[in-house]
Amino acid sequence: MFAQGFQNNHAAQLGMQFAGSAMHAMQENVQQNVGRFVSLGQLKHHFDVSNIYVLTKLRMLAFPWLQRSWHRHAERDQTGQVVGYKSPREDSSSPDLYIPVMGMVTYVIAIGLITGRMGVFRPEDLGLTASSALGVVLFEVLLVKMFCYLLNVGAELQFPDIVAYSGYKFVPTIVVVLLKPWAPWWLSWTAYFYFGFALAFFMIRSMRHALIPEESSVMGVNVHRKRRIHFLFIIAMTQFLYIWILIRYKTPAPRAGPAP
Repeated sequence: MFAQGFQNNHAAQLGMQFAGSAMHAMQENVQQNVGRFVSLGQLKHHFDVSNIYVLTKLRMLAFPWLQRSWHRHAERDQTGQVVGYKSPREDSSSPDLYIPVMGMVTYVIAIGLITGRMGVFRPEDLGLTASSALGVVLFEVLLVKMFCYLLNVGAELQFPDIVAYSGYKFVPTIVVVLLKPWAPWWLSWTAYFYFGFALAFFMIRSMRHALIPEESSVMGVNVHRKRRIHFLFIIAMTQFLYIWILIRYKTPAPRAGPAP
């Protein structure tokens, strides 16, 4: 009886049609605004991962000097023309956005667990930690994007790739953060320098083929080759600074108890 009454109610049907049109218009508006910066196809491409890929990428971040091949595999159409690169599921050297996103979430949770064990946890500190981590990534992405514009780096290094490479720093940072409160000082410093060098080596080998391609026919490569090498070295060395900023979290003072 309720369904029959709803079907006979023209006002309710018009309301449902209006709500559907509004949701469709809102969805198109969101897609257009997101498409100004990055296409949804690129996001799907960078989130196309598998369990084997995640384990392989984590091994590459922890022990990058054991990796032999760093070349990305090209994706070709039926005519043999290169149309892009294979997804992370099919190529372990391809950057992804799944590990950076999950790494950032895990980093925030790790800070919350540490402050909770210390008895000084406050819920608002999670938001501050997430904002600080996001600010570090945003600063690096904008800096890299600016230098890419100055050095005429175009399709070789796209915006999602820059975000992915910038977000990989959360993986070694989590290890150092978990060791810092309880491990001896020498072990924390050893982990910091080890994972700092590992991340720098990973960034150089991963971004080298995008910033300094071997083909001499690429426009602008020969002109800016030395500058691109310096730029790549700066990107690698600044990873120590970013990790240092992320592990230098402030432990809030415990709240004072009620007055007797």
